[in-house]
Amino acid sequence: MKRGIRLTSILLVFICLSLALLTAWQIWFSRERALHELNVANLNLVQALDNYSEGAIRQSELVLLDLAERLEQEGKDQVHLARLQTVVQEQSRVLRLASTIIIYGTDGNRLLVSRGDINSRPNAADREFFIHHRDTPSTDTFIGPTIKSRLSGEWVFTVSRRLNDANGQFSGVVAITLSVEHFLHLFGSLNLGAQGAMSLSTSDGRILFRHPFREQDIGLNWSDSPIMEMLREHNPVTALQTSRIDGTERLYAFRRNDRLPLITAVALGRDEALAAWRRDAELFATLILILLLAIGVIGQRLIVDIRRRSRAERQLLNAREELLDANARLEILASQDALTGLANRRSFDQTLEVEIRRAQRRGSSLSLLLLDIDLFKRYNDRYGHVAGDACLRTVAEVLKQCVRRPGDLAARYGGEELVVILPNTTREGAEAVAQSFMEALEQRNLAHQGSPFERVTASAGVASLKPGSQDSVTLTLTLIEAADQALYRAKANGRNRLESTELATD
Repeated sequence: MKRGIRLTSILLVFICLSLALLTAWQIWFSRERALHELNVANLNLVQALDNYSEGAIRQSELVLLDLAERLEQEGKDQVHLARLQTVVQEQSRVLRLASTIIIYGTDGNRLLVSRGDINSRPNAADREFFIHHRDTPSTDTFIGPTIKSRLSGEWVFTVSRRLNDANGQFSGVVAITLSVEHFLHLFGSLNLGAQGAMSLSTSDGRILFRHPFREQDIGLNWSDSPIMEMLREHNPVTALQTSRIDGTERLYAFRRNDRLPLITAVALGRDEALAAWRRDAELFATLILILLLAIGVIGQRLIVDIRRRSRAERQLLNAREELLDANARLEILASQDALTGLANRRSFDQTLEVEIRRAQRRGSSLSLLLLDIDLFKRYNDRYGHVAGDACLRTVAEVLKQCVRRPGDLAARYGGEELVVILPNTTREGAEAVAQSFMEALEQRNLAHQGSPFERVTASAGVASLKPGSQDSVTLTLTLIEAADQALYRAKANGRNRLESTELATD
C-alpha cells in the first residue's frame, strides 16, 4: 500500500509539474508571439512613416531642382527674381509641407522668400545648411538640422541645394523649410499609447524631431548607440531598450532610408504594448493555478483515502492474525489435555478411528499402548492432589520423550491412564516403546512410599492388530478392549510390568 501511495504522489507531482511547465512555456511562447506581432506592426508603421518622409523631401527636391535650373540659366536680376516670386508663392501653396521657400545670395542674405516680409533681412550665413553648401562643391540635396525659423519663429528643418554661377563657383543657396509642426500633427494622429514615441533623425544620429515633442530633444545625438551599428548591418532593426531621453523601456523599430540620409523610428512602451498579453497570461495562470489547487486537493484526499484504507486493511490483517492465533489456541485447547499437555480423549478417539481406516487401506499393523500409574490413589492420599498432578505431568513428560515418531499420538485416556497410538507398528515394536517408557520412568525414580516399589511405576497393556474388512468402529472398540485386558493382566500379575496381545482379524 505504501508503494501505491508513493506512486500516487509521484503521479500527482508529475501532473502538477507538467501543467506548471506547460503553462510557463505557453506564457513564454505567447509573450514571444505578442512581441513578434508588435515588432511586425512597428515595422509596418515605420515603413509607412519613412515613405511619407521620403515623399515630402522628394517633392521639395523637385522644387529645388526647378528653381536652381531657373536661377543658374536666367540669373538673379531683379526682373527675374520678381517673376520667380510669383512662382515660389504658388509652389509654396501647392507644396503644403513647405513652410517657406527661400533663395539666398553668396553673403547669406535673402534674395527671395515665398512668404513673409522680404524687407526683413535676417542673414543665414551662420546656418549649418548654408555653411555646408558654401564649403562643399556638391550640388546634392542637403537635409539640415532642425532650427527655429527667424521669419516665423516655428521649428523647421531645411532641404537645400547649392547654386553655382557660370564658372561653377558658389553663388548662393535655394532652401525649403519643412514645418516640424506638420510632421508632429501627422505623427500625433497615430495612436501609440501614452508611452509611445516616433522620431525622424539624420543618418548621423541627430534628431530632427520627436513625438511627443520637447524642445530639449531637438538635435540630440544618438550616433554612439548600438542601434547605429546594427543599422549598418541590417535594415530595418527592432530592439527592446530603455530610452536615454525619458528612461522608458520601449519596443523600437528603426529604418534607414535607402535613398535619403534619414532614420525613422517608432517605439511602443513595453508595459503598454504587453498589457494585453500580461492580462491574458495572468488570467491563464490563475486558471491553471486553480486547476493545480483542485488537483492537489483531490490528490490529497485520494492519498488520505488510500492511507485510511491501508490502515483499515492492516487492522483487518491484524484482526485476522489474532483470530487465526485464537483459533489455533482454541484448536490446541480442544485437542490437548490441560494438565499433562498430551492429547485429550476427544483427540485420541478421532485419531484412532483415522489410523484404523488408514491401516485398513494400507494393510499395515496398528498397535495401542495403554498405561496406568500404579497405586496412584495412594500417591494422592499420601502426598496430596497438587503433588499428584505434578507426578502425572512428569510421567506424561517421560512418555512424550519416548514417543518421538511424527505419526504416533500420546494422549491422556482418563484419570491416571495414558494411551499411545502407534500406527504401522507390530506388537514387538509397541512392546519396545512400552519397555523404553518404563525404563525411563524408573530412571526418574519418583518417590512413592505407598507403593511396594517405593517409587512411581506404571503397568502397560499392548494390543496389536492388522485390520481386516470389519467395521472401523467395531475394530476401534475391539482394539481398546484388548489393550485394556492386557493392562488388567499386568496389574493383576503384580504391576510395574507389561502384558500384550495380538488380535486376529479376518
